[in-house]
Amino acid sequence: MPAPPVDLPMTQKNRLLELDALRGIAALSVMIFHYSIDQNAGKLGWEFRYGVTGVDLFFMISGFVITLSIQKIQKWQDFAVFRFARLYPTFWACLLITTLFVLLYEPDWLTISQFLANLTMFPVYFGIENIDQVYWTLLVEMIFYLWILIVWLVRGMRHIVAIGFVFLVGVVLFHAFGSRFPAVYSFLTLKVQFLNHFPLFFTGILFYQLKFKGVSWQYLALIAVGMVAAFYLHDKGGRSMYHTSALEHDLLIAFYHLLFLLFVLGRLSFLVNPTLLFLGKISYSLYLLHQYVGLHLIDTLNGSLGLNIHVAEMLTIAFIIGLSYLVTVCIADPAIGRIKDWYRASQHRKIEEADAARTTLL
Repeated sequence: MPAPPVDLPMTQKNRLLELDALRGIAALSVMIFHYSIDQNAGKLGWEFRYGVTGVDLFFMISGFVITLSIQKIQKWQDFAVFRFARLYPTFWACLLITTLFVLLYEPDWLTISQFLANLTMFPVYFGIENIDQVYWTLLVEMIFYLWILIVWLVRGMRHIVAIGFVFLVGVVLFHAFGSRFPAVYSFLTLKVQFLNHFPLFFTGILFYQLKFKGVSWQYLALIAVGMVAAFYLHDKGGRSMYHTSALEHDLLIAFYHLLFLLFVLGRLSFLVNPTLLFLGKISYSLYLLHQYVGLHLIDTLNGSLGLNIHVAEMLTIAFIIGLSYLVTVCIADPAIGRIKDWYRASQHRKIEEADAARTTLL
């Protein structure tokens, strides 16, 4: 993920612009990572392995912003509809574009059942592979949304820190003793990868507490605990363990936590610039489109057409950014607005019908 986009306050004055900038950095990092590894690394003469950890930053941002967003809902349907509006129209548009490229490059690989399963965003539950491998983070995000919605439903948001800490301990113990129940452990770490990344969501939640409820040593101590738990999970799932050493990954996780601390303290405004804000705006589409489409374009431009690898990559990056922008402004933004307008209108009609019914009874 991008990971998926997250709701922020609507006015430019109140937007948490630093988080938009961080999302832009995370999306750009993941894209450069994918474009500079494997066979491209040899052609470029360098590789940006550390970009794989951009998803860690996305997960922390989600922990922060979804905690903020869920405070505003009146009923669970609000959360479900707004999450659907944010996620699915954009995902379906990007999935369709990627599918067209698959039909162009690997038509024999794609099946109708694979496409239909991917429409759900969780094809792994049907035993079917993602059409684009970057989609794996979407299910992690979806399960986090479900987790925090359950906390909200049981009226646990006032105790979200305590609940999160207990869950964190459970996650660490689950991994620590996984060898005692290998079949269950293997199944859950594959099907519920949220368990492999929960510490990052948890520290995002804690940074929300620091930002809006004041700095306290208790929160700082729990952030340190969550960060250490994330260190421990380096080789327990995710993709970073295949591209970075434990020390490299730990240092990058610590760096992301430092960035969040600077954000909470109001010291991250230097990141707020038009370029990063633009990338933050299109980060969801950029994340969904960049890998399969981009890598095949690079291969075509460099391999088939003989363009210099640097030129091929720059042209591909420009194309993916432009395409992501079009998806964002032509599909994502209008869809979000229309779905929210429809939902609010339907809720208003229900209120009017309920009032009319009460008036009739009286």
